[in-house]
Amino acid sequence: MMIKKYVDDLFQGYGPTPELEDFKEEIVMNLKDRVQDLEKEGKSSDEAFAEAVAELGDITAIADDLSREKRKEIIGKMYIDTKPKLSAGYAIGYILSVGVLLFGIITAMITYFSTENHLFIAISSFLPFVVPAGAALTYLGLTTETAAKYPMNWKRALIYALAVGVILFGISISSSQYFMENSDPAAILGVLIPFVLPGILIIAFLVLTEKKRFKPWLMQEHERYHEAYAGYYRDTEEITKRGMLSGVLWIGMLGVFLIIWILTNIFYALPVFLFAIVGELLIEYRMISKHKRNSAAK
Repeated sequence: MMIKKYVDDLFQGYGPTPELEDFKEEIVMNLKDRVQDLEKEGKSSDEAFAEAVAELGDITAIADDLSREKRKEIIGKMYIDTKPKLSAGYAIGYILSVGVLLFGIITAMITYFSTENHLFIAISSFLPFVVPAGAALTYLGLTTETAAKYPMNWKRALIYALAVGVILFGISISSSQYFMENSDPAAILGVLIPFVLPGILIIAFLVLTEKKRFKPWLMQEHERYHEAYAGYYRDTEEITKRGMLSGVLWIGMLGVFLIIWILTNIFYALPVFLFAIVGELLIEYRMISKHKRNSAAK
C-alpha cells in the first residue's frame, strides 16, 4: 500500500493512460520485490522500504533517466500519436477551399492560353478565387486542432483570415498591373500600400500578441532545445550582434528584391531570398564557431 501510494504520488501530474499504468506497475513490482528481500534479511517494513528506495536512488531521477524514451512513448500516446479527428464540417471546408483554389488556377491557365499569353487577364481571372480560398484555408488551419497545437480562438483566427485575404487581394492587383501594357512602377507599389501594408501590420500585431497554443510534449521539446541552444548565446552582447546582423541582412535583401523586381522581373528577384538564407546560415555558423573557439580557449 505504501509503495503504490508512493508511485501514484510520483506520477500525480500525468493523465491516466494504459501505458502509464503499465510503467507505474513495473516500478511498484520492482520495489515490492526488493522490499520483500530486505524483510527476509530481518529488516522492518519501514526500514526495507526506505533502503529499497535508497538503493534505487531518487526515483524521480530514475523516472527521468530510465523513462526518457519510455516517457516519450507515453506522452506520445497522450499528445503526439493521438491525432484529433477532423470534423465533417472542417473536412468539407478544406475540400471546398482547395477545390476553389484549384479551379482558379485552372481558370487562370485557360485564360492565359486563350488570350495569347496575356498575364494581366490571367491573374485578374485568378483573383476572385485566390482571395476567398486563401482566407478560408487560413481560418480552417488556425482553428483546427493538430498533434502539436490546440485550436486558436475563432474570432482571432477570423482576423488572421481577413488580413490574409486583404494581402492576397493587394498582391493579385499589384501583380496584374505589373503585366499591363505601359505599367507604371509607382502605381504597382501604390496598390501595395492600402492593402498589403495594413494586412502585414495586422498579422504582425497578432503574432506578437499570440498566446502559446503548444501541447505539453512540444513545450518539453522546446525547453530541451533552448537549454542546448542557450549555451551558444549566454553573452547578451553576442545575442545583440546576432540580431543586428540578421536584421541588416534581411532588410538589405528585401530592398534589393524590390529594386530588381521593379527594374526587371519578379522571377529575377526571387533568387535574392536564397542568398539571404545562405547569409543567415553563415551568420549562425560564425556564431557557433566563435563559441566553440572561446570554449576551447577556456
